[in-house]
Amino acid sequence: MNKKFFEDLSLIKNDPNQKKAFDSKGNTVVIAGPGSGKTRVLTLKAVKLCKTDIVAPSGLACISYSRETVRELKKRLSEYNYKPKKSDFIGTMHGFSIINILEPFAKLYPQYNIPIPLKIASNEIEEKIFISVLSELNITDDSLKLVDLNRQRSLSITGNSKVQLELFDLESQAEVIYNRKLNEVGCVDFISIINIATQMITEQEYVKNTLEAKFSWLLIDEYQDLGKPLHEMVLELQSQTSIKVFAVGDMNQSIYGFSGAYPDFLNELNGISNFESITLTSNYRSNQGIINGSLDSLQLPPPRLNYLAKQRLDETADFKFITCESDMDEQYEVVVNKIIPKLIAKGITLNEIGIIVGSGREVAGMAYILKENRIPFYIAKWGFTNSDIVQWLQDCAQWCINPKSQSFNVIFSFWKRLLSIHNNSQLLSEQIIVRSELYEVLNESKSLITLSDWLTNIYDKLFLNEILLESESYPEEISNLALLLKEATLANLKGVKLTRFATLGTPDNEITVTTRHSAKGLEFEVVILLGLEEGRFPFYNIKEGSKEMEEAHRLCYVCVSRAKRECIMLRSKKHTFTGQWGPYTRSFNASRFWNILTENFGNTSNTIEAKKY
Repeated sequence: MNKKFFEDLSLIKNDPNQKKAFDSKGNTVVIAGPGSGKTRVLTLKAVKLCKTDIVAPSGLACISYSRETVRELKKRLSEYNYKPKKSDFIGTMHGFSIINILEPFAKLYPQYNIPIPLKIASNEIEEKIFISVLSELNITDDSLKLVDLNRQRSLSITGNSKVQLELFDLESQAEVIYNRKLNEVGCVDFISIINIATQMITEQEYVKNTLEAKFSWLLIDEYQDLGKPLHEMVLELQSQTSIKVFAVGDMNQSIYGFSGAYPDFLNELNGISNFESITLTSNYRSNQGIINGSLDSLQLPPPRLNYLAKQRLDETADFKFITCESDMDEQYEVVVNKIIPKLIAKGITLNEIGIIVGSGREVAGMAYILKENRIPFYIAKWGFTNSDIVQWLQDCAQWCINPKSQSFNVIFSFWKRLLSIHNNSQLLSEQIIVRSELYEVLNESKSLITLSDWLTNIYDKLFLNEILLESESYPEEISNLALLLKEATLANLKGVKLTRFATLGTPDNEITVTTRHSAKGLEFEVVILLGLEEGRFPFYNIKEGSKEMEEAHRLCYVCVSRAKRECIMLRSKKHTFTGQWGPYTRSFNASRFWNILTENFGNTSNTIEAKKY
């Protein structure tokens, strides 16, 4: 606990619900809307528990949805001078399952067919298995997709939950075959890792007892994104052990139904009698108009959510609705040549502008136009995966720039584990030498200024590709590291300095370009939302009244609620596509989300044709 901790603690004391969540003593569910300060509450709670409630040798487990959200948690915790103990775990659900369940208990319970050492299926193996499943079921059309099969696999796990979701016979048959074939090749994948871990917790008392001895508290961020296996895990642990659960989430920000994550699970947890339910209703990000607009896009039945602005009280929301003639390219050009110059003229800095598009392809298209016009930009989701090793490389870069900003012990700990799981014999006998060699390589690389030179040197001197060759734990990492190097030598990171890579998770006086899903967790003074055509957002094949349509409304809610003051929406009257017989053009009406917001916020001065803007 340091000065920053007590400063932030004094802030939450002014919000009764935040303070109530911080002070809770038992199982707690915190329903936290956008801008409600939930990350501050969660991290303050974690530090308090570690300092005053958790007694050694027990530790704290803190789980979040993705590596990016975990990294943000770790950053916030380090700002409070929190140093994790060996008994603590802060990471993703996959990391928790592997480190605390699969690896320690694989040999003890051979009936779960966990490969030893753990072998994770590559994308190529997964694709081959899926093709063989299609063949075995005599499927020759697109009636079964891998994403739907994986959703089925996530939802089919059984346990204590009473949530009823529709499952399909074809996908159920495919699941049995897929799991059998995955076992036959001696692999697990990212779905089976969590499913097996959940089964072991549910079925094996010794596993439960071990976790109970190891962790007295389980903190979970973004609960709505983590799906049924984690939910079953939590229900089992809270009912059968003394582990206390502190879960934070928001049903209305649940946008990953395609992976089996539905708001129903958080709803169920919120209704359990021995959980205290706390709702954070204050918004410290946006003005009231933005809050109201985002809530309008949800189209929820009454009663209306009562989220209130606590800052920007005298500010009026600024909505704009701009119609282009055709295609995304025109929308990109309007953003670059008209919208951005007007925002800069108003004093808006680049890092306070967020451009939200519908796909990775549109991210690339927008980025290309920005680059052509020499406008600095940051991509929230790159062509490479921000894997554990890429994040470790970023930690190494931070250490090279400023050794005080990053712990070398933490860097070496990851390197030691990487060598260990790849059976590096040198590590076992010469750990001190390995440590000094890593230090020497990183220290010498400080003189390299550009990211491409630094990466090339690190890959070469640490023999990264050789270590990862035929890796069973990181089967895609060699190709991923190649994508990172390509980005640094030929694409959007070409010529950037090492300092930029070290802080890649945050824009540096740059406009952020992101997909709708990747926008979650971000915030901007101004949000520019592209592609507001019915049939493209929401997508044309989503049925009215379906769970998918409800999720599309939640996705719009997430996008609009990223804005603090201003939301600019663009659409095109028509789009041209390339089909089997050549290019063709289709007309598109305005998206239902456009119509919802223009009804409440549109007028003759802010609803305009692009050529008149």
